Amino acid sequence: MKKYIAVILTLALGLSALAGCSTKLAPETLPSEVPTNPTESTVILPSESETETTETEPAHGPNSTAVVTERIVDLNGQLAVDGTNIVNSEGEAIQLKGMSTYALNMCPDTVNEEFVKTLAEDWGIDVLRIAMTTKGNSDDYSTDPDKYFNMVCGIIDLCLEQGIYVIVDWHILYDGDPNEFKAESVDFFSRISAIYGDNPNILYEICNEPNGNTFEDDSVPVTWEGSIKPYAEEVIAAIRENDPDNIIIVGTPTWSQDVDIASEDPIEGDNICYTCHFYAGSHGQELRDKIVTANENGICIFVTEWGTTNDSGKGTVFVEESQEWLDFLEERNISWCNWSIGGSNAESSNALKFQSSVLTVSEKYEGHWPDEFISTSGLFVRCNLLDQEYVAPED
Repeated sequence: MKKYIAVILTLALGLSALAGCSTKLAPETLPSEVPTNPTESTVILPSESETETTETEPAHGPNSTAVVTERIVDLNGQLAVDGTNIVNSEGEAIQLKGMSTYALNMCPDTVNEEFVKTLAEDWGIDVLRIAMTTKGNSDDYSTDPDKYFNMVCGIIDLCLEQGIYVIVDWHILYDGDPNEFKAESVDFFSRISAIYGDNPNILYEICNEPNGNTFEDDSVPVTWEGSIKPYAEEVIAAIRENDPDNIIIVGTPTWSQDVDIASEDPIEGDNICYTCHFYAGSHGQELRDKIVTANENGICIFVTEWGTTNDSGKGTVFVEESQEWLDFLEERNISWCNWSIGGSNAESSNALKFQSSVLTVSEKYEGHWPDEFISTSGLFVRCNLLDQEYVAPED
């Protein structure tokens, strides 16, 4: 149970540079080209392209303050998979609730010390998912692996400091076949597990949303048996060389929806979960039925990404449908991360209004956001994170 405090705290604000982690590895395990100063790759500062929308600071309500006094990892320790449940170090079934960052290549300036502190202490997240885009545009892991390796390590360090769990997400999307960058994935997770494998905080999500056709033959679809499972077995083996215990989460076919198919031919090994993604405005009972089938077949599900909107991330926020989904996940003890926090407000599923005039640029990166800066989706999700009743804001 989370314990809450009512005292109003004055929180020190400021930006923090995330320390790179290439220096934590033996030379032979480093990327081919390590930055001269790895820390420079991970300094989280406001984007130079972002400008103020107003010259005067608008009036707004009070900033959020810390309400969570207990650290989730201190309470639950090493996680494991037991049947269809995630269990803590005492073997007790638990449900993790958290947020996913937006794609890091689209919000590199956002995830700083106060951002993580705000989510952990003010919003009460148990877990933060780091969505590291593998192939997106001219700036992603496939084009600048050193930059994003160090960025991910810096964010992991912040999560460890806050005592929350953290999902390291190999965020494939446009590269729908996980085998396109399999060698890079094996290398990435080998090094991440070598650094952090002794920490109970870490979970590995090894392929976000497999989809489409194979990169070798555009006429052959990406399937569980032909593409995803073989890829997963190789990456899992690499992780287990360094980390025999922490949970590994495997994506499933059709943008991580066909968990029922994966459950018919699961991967051998311990502490493996399978992910199912949904957007409340687009997915309903048919997808929930797939989760039920997967559970009946004995596999553990972790919803590492879900949204309050339709699957475009835009338009209406479907509060009732979202609550129906969350009630379903709670009944089945399925953990979840909401998509997303830190991205552009072009997506109404984003929890924050990052193009709002409510805050100045510097205030946006200081965390502890007032309610006026939180979207309808964000207010709804925050209430669910804190086990509070959601009341729709007045128009």
